[in-house]
Amino acid sequence: MIKNLNFVLCFFILLTSCRSIQKEEKTDSPMLALRDKVAFELCELYGADQSVRKTPGFENKFNLAILPTDTVVFDRFIKVVKEYGYPTIELVGEKNWKNECVESSSVSILLHNPHRLINNDEYMSLFLSEVEAGRMNREFLAAVLDKYYWVRRDEQGNKKLLYGSGFGKPCLKYRKESDAARQEIGLEPLKESDFIQCK
Repeated sequence: MIKNLNFVLCFFILLTSCRSIQKEEKTDSPMLALRDKVAFELCELYGADQSVRKTPGFENKFNLAILPTDTVVFDRFIKVVKEYGYPTIELVGEKNWKNECVESSSVSILLHNPHRLINNDEYMSLFLSEVEAGRMNREFLAAVLDKYYWVRRDEQGNKKLLYGSGFGKPCLKYRKESDAARQEIGLEPLKESDFIQCK
């Protein structure tokens, strides 16, 4: 009788444990599926972004191959951001985030498309809202925007940097423009020592 009671008690505990584990798995499964779905999309985008630059025969084919690919990749990335938010480790999970194609996709795509933010208020607002939501780093947004100016030169040949990012220090003669640009994305003005003297 006691053996039967122990067996029934053990069976009941085991059954309850299994049900709670099954319930947890069912709860987590949609989240895991979403994480994998977003991670897979980011890897596809990163693959397209990188392969068009590294595949033999495509070097220096900016207008023919790179620009059209960047446009398609950026447009798909915008859909991801609008639907799920700017990619973070919380969104895709730690396991997925460890993959280069997941972690580096946002950085690569945005640095190859800074003109899309500069020339389109909708995209600028979208990424500013992601910064305000805490999903995107404000300094990184400044670097993306500075990349646009890094390739542009004024009449004297100076780079037209504004944000004081890793792309370099702006010219002191552009201080007003720099202050306004940084204020727009919520950054304090640069100190005078953060500028360089230019022609």
